[in-house]
Amino acid sequence: MNHIEENEEYAFKHWATVISEEAIKRFGNEQVVATGWAPSGYYHVGNFKEAVTCRAIQRELINLGADSQYILNIDDVDTLDKIPAFFKKDYGKMLHPYLGHAINKVLDPLGCHDSYADHFIADGLPRMNEFDVNPEPIHSSKLYLEGKYDKYAKLFLEKKEEMFELTERITGSRMEDFFLIQCPECQNFAAPKMIDYEFVKNKIRVKLLCRRENRGCGKESTIFLGDTQWKLKWRLDWAARQDFLGVTVESSGKDHGVAGGSIDSSLAMHKDIFNKDKLPLLVQHGFLTFGGKKLSGSTGSGMPVSEFPKILEPQTFLYKIYRHNLRTDFDFKADYDVPSVASEYDRAEELFYGEEEIEHLKTREKTVKAYELAQIDEKPIKKPVRVDYGHLVTVMQVCMFDKEQVVQKLIKGNILPKDISKYDMDLFNERYEKAKYWIENFANENLKFKIVDDPRCDDVKKVEKKILEQLLSAIKEIPEGYHGDDITQDLYNSAKAVDFKPTLFFKAIYRIILGRKSGPRAGTLIDALGKDEIIRILEKALDCY
Repeated sequence: MNHIEENEEYAFKHWATVISEEAIKRFGNEQVVATGWAPSGYYHVGNFKEAVTCRAIQRELINLGADSQYILNIDDVDTLDKIPAFFKKDYGKMLHPYLGHAINKVLDPLGCHDSYADHFIADGLPRMNEFDVNPEPIHSSKLYLEGKYDKYAKLFLEKKEEMFELTERITGSRMEDFFLIQCPECQNFAAPKMIDYEFVKNKIRVKLLCRRENRGCGKESTIFLGDTQWKLKWRLDWAARQDFLGVTVESSGKDHGVAGGSIDSSLAMHKDIFNKDKLPLLVQHGFLTFGGKKLSGSTGSGMPVSEFPKILEPQTFLYKIYRHNLRTDFDFKADYDVPSVASEYDRAEELFYGEEEIEHLKTREKTVKAYELAQIDEKPIKKPVRVDYGHLVTVMQVCMFDKEQVVQKLIKGNILPKDISKYDMDLFNERYEKAKYWIENFANENLKFKIVDDPRCDDVKKVEKKILEQLLSAIKEIPEGYHGDDITQDLYNSAKAVDFKPTLFFKAIYRIILGRKSGPRAGTLIDALGKDEIIRILEKALDCY
């Protein structure tokens, strides 16, 4: 466990606070927070985690009085290693000749932007802005053209023996090839290998072999570094960029922090090659997986960021990330988890506004800080009116998406006030549309249902008559004013009182009301449909015996 993790674990502090305090301790009030992205595919909620992690750190640095700049390095000089699944069918043949080329030199197959990289950049940046992630975008290609990396190319070659020793000590193998250089003949970026070099005044003349085994042309050429596009290999590029941009804090996936990983090599270069005393704070975050799988923009796996605001308010996603410990992984299943993610946010909001209490001080402090950091707009003076997402999903389906009927049911159940303000009604309308989109496009089939108006006797007879009779009696005895989980608990207690397994009650409800084995929470379903209507259907079902 490192210093940051220890502080997060044992102090009543959020990780953003712990990191920010450490950064200020090291570098004072002038801070540069950085994140990076290679636009080789659509921006998805997996790589977006890095950007929103850095957003929280920057916001907390400002909260603590620091002057903080937030930078997004867009690596548009990354190579096209594979053709994404979403382009293969229609554009695979068109893109195949560009494999191994820098993505800012690959054409946009859709023809709407100047390059392959620009196509995804134009999509990704607005998505970030929707989540109040607004770093200053800096393009790698521009940094190289401006000569920001030139002195580092010279430095690494001058200290090549030290670099050999450093990389072998850190990674276990010698890194003897420092550059990617575009072949002047075939334009391939990944195939050329530098086989010789010499310093000519302030320039570096390099001799290249464009390797056929890497889709190159096989030709040798001699050029000055910079005559064609070039870049440092990843580990060197990262350390150099941090140095000349003055990065004080940067977050990356915890795979970069394994022994011998890029964090170790970057810090070693800062110390031993750049001769720096104060090393940047390179923190590690856990992964957000999608249905158990790590996400990838270049292969087309995962959920595009563009979809997330259609199913949940952006601040709920931010809260989900900010409430987890920094290095904790969590899995997001778009077909199941959306209602629970929304409920977690709603409970945090209740805690923030003092409508719920938690005895555990550490839990309270971290929850409130996560909620504060997740906010996009100015917080309202009083707690907004929220309709539980899962309950709303159930009511919407019970009412067959008749919005006016949904509203009336929610008012009747005292979930929405009769005199609801325009602000709160706008919030409801927003969540209604997101829930509708989720049901129609993402919700698991087990969570979708239709009410059976006339019970099917084939389904009814799968339930023992005495169970149905006891269930009907229990529902009639549900106290007025009970809603949702209170109803579920009451039925549970009623079943136990007559020595029935509670699951028999719940399965009977699903069989008769929905014509299936499972469904939403029983109390929520009864609450949404209405006690009188449930009784009507169950009494009708008795005629089947």
